[in-house]
Amino acid sequence: MTPARLLAVLAGVPGLHPHTDQRVPPIITWDDGPSGSTAAAALTAAGFAVTEPFWAGALVDVGVEPCVFQRVLRPETAALLWLHSTGPDTPDGDAALAQRVFAADLPAEGHRPATHTEELAVHLLIGELTGTDFGGDDLFARIGTTVRRVFGGRPGLVELAGRAVI
Repeated sequence: MTPARLLAVLAGVPGLHPHTDQRVPPIITWDDGPSGSTAAAALTAAGFAVTEPFWAGALVDVGVEPCVFQRVLRPETAALLWLHSTGPDTPDGDAALAQRVFAADLPAEGHRPATHTEELAVHLLIGELTGTDFGGDDLFARIGTTVRRVFGGRPGLVELAGRAVI
């Protein structure tokens, strides 16, 4: 069971709206918003022992067993961040994007498509990503690999979406 004090500390971080499940070990996630390191800093400041940091979160000692906490990106947010990346459309570019995104705080409301072309591109991209873990450290590598395999790369996806939008 997740301690109420732990949830209260996380909920006190602006833009962080925690969700829990009753797995063993307990897992707390939130959509978009603050990075895992921002959440870890708040927990540490509140006296929790935070260990084993990873891209999207860390473990926190809550007594009998550690609790996992991590940020999970909304599919639309992840797709738009990848589509708007200024890095190269390569595996190295995907890895660099992942490092930047998972280290940064994001708007709690996420990102939304601004045009019909973006909306269709996001829809097409997400449709190809069945079974993807949107909190995993390989998220942008999976997006990039899928888009390069299915659409020939970022420009191919954007061109296809642009031609289909009326």
